Amino acid sequence: MNLKRRTIHGLIAILLLSGALAASDFKNVGHSGANFLQIPVEPVGAALGNAYVAGARGVDGLYWNPGAIAFTEGTEVLLSTADWIVDTRVSYAGISRDLGRYGAVGISLTALTMDDMEITTEFEPEGTGRFFSAGDYAAGLTYALALTDRFSFGGTVKYVYEYIWDANAGTVAFDFGSVYRSDFRNLRIGMRMANFGPNMTMGGDPIDGKGDDLVNVTDPDTDPRLDRIGEDFSLPQVFTAGIALDPVRSEEHRLTVMASATDPNDNDTRVNVGGEYGFHEVLILRGGWKGGYDEQGLSAGVGIRLNVSDVRSRLDYGFSDFGILGSIHHLSFRVGF
Repeated sequence: MNLKRRTIHGLIAILLLSGALAASDFKNVGHSGANFLQIPVEPVGAALGNAYVAGARGVDGLYWNPGAIAFTEGTEVLLSTADWIVDTRVSYAGISRDLGRYGAVGISLTALTMDDMEITTEFEPEGTGRFFSAGDYAAGLTYALALTDRFSFGGTVKYVYEYIWDANAGTVAFDFGSVYRSDFRNLRIGMRMANFGPNMTMGGDPIDGKGDDLVNVTDPDTDPRLDRIGEDFSLPQVFTAGIALDPVRSEEHRLTVMASATDPNDNDTRVNVGGEYGFHEVLILRGGWKGGYDEQGLSAGVGIRLNVSDVRSRLDYGFSDFGILGSIHHLSFRVGF
């Protein structure tokens, strides 16, 4: 038991230290790329104001907290979609599997897609009749283990890929997360570090060799375009810590409150709060608020759970207010067996 305690304390110290080190460089506002990795991919966490790092459980943890998939029951599958801003769409699929005393494993796929866009030039501003496409993808493999009946720890390795026209970039990134559970009103403490990996650099036909072409016709010491060609960019690294608590819990009613703080490497610290009410765990109402964002604020959602025989299913909807950018609507279907 002493060994388990030391292991838990060591993992917590690593998470806190890593978060502090990452926070020390959180001054480069707007300097990261692959920002689709910060889009909430499913409606439960989105409806809760993104305050879900401690409340996630099972397959939801593939995005919100890798340590939470240790509480997967059997096999769980999640499919989600949302119309994002500026005519883009976020699609997500995840599956997690309980391996008994060997922990839990999961895989996930995130895609940010959009319609093809027509190419314009300074001489043909109305369009050339030719089109190009763009998109972002991330595929992840997650493993988590419950070190005790109260503490779980997990990690994700994922491949991140972006492309626009004939240019593209890819890299490998890592997420880490933990959940500690207490008997006091089902108190949970969650921590997550996300998107840690090497920088990305765009390459491809429109970029490769472009620098040599510019050097041949301009002064390499004064042409700013040379600095921009092939410039690398960091991933949107994030450290999040939060709590979840059930002040009311009975056979008929459950009320859960959640709060979290997030430090991204490309923006200021953000605070998120949320609440969830469950009636017989069949009808679930959610609400949340996000602080520290330019346009985002209130969020809300609803879930309907239906268990038939040994199959557990749930349909969830989430709404997020994005101010002048409009509203975001998330929809997901989750099934467990």
